[in-house]
Amino acid sequence: MEAIAHSDKVLVRQMLPEEDGDHAACAQAWETWYATVGAASVLAFVRVENNSAEPDADIVQEAMVTAYTEMQRGRYEMRAGIPLTAYVKGIARNKIREARRRMRRTVPLDDVPEHEAKSHEQPEGVVERHERREALLAGLEALPTLRKRVLAAYLQGQSTAEIAAALGISEALVRQHKHRGLRALQLRLARAAG
Repeated sequence: MEAIAHSDKVLVRQMLPEEDGDHAACAQAWETWYATVGAASVLAFVRVENNSAEPDADIVQEAMVTAYTEMQRGRYEMRAGIPLTAYVKGIARNKIREARRRMRRTVPLDDVPEHEAKSHEQPEGVVERHERREALLAGLEALPTLRKRVLAAYLQGQSTAEIAAALGISEALVRQHKHRGLRALQLRLARAAG
């Protein structure tokens, strides 16, 4: 184990760019590290962590290309006790997050109402509005029944007194359900946007 860690450090030092360094030796060290240590370790990590639609091999390739580019730009520093694979796994974790975000933002064109598709609004705006609407509907469905009924009546324009009379509850309880329901929806929309 110590021999592998030592040889890994040697390879990583050779991979770091120097002002007048040998680029061919740097590329050869990268290929050796990739074949002996990097690819298998990062792929095993991605197979466990990847919960996106992106294939594992694509995530690994994107992470490796990004790591190589960052190293060549001088943005990687060797640190005692932290192998290069940890750095590349961090990049892979970010690639998985990006893939999940892309997956969430994908809306089939058949799901976009026709009047929205014909508008002059940018497609991103239509998708964002569609996402907010879906998050709002999901949030409404997650609310307790009475709170959902209070909010539905409120959104239809009924007054607090009308809602209280229709549901047979006090106006104070209507205001409480309305406040808590709107707060829950606001939090859900904020999470969906983030």
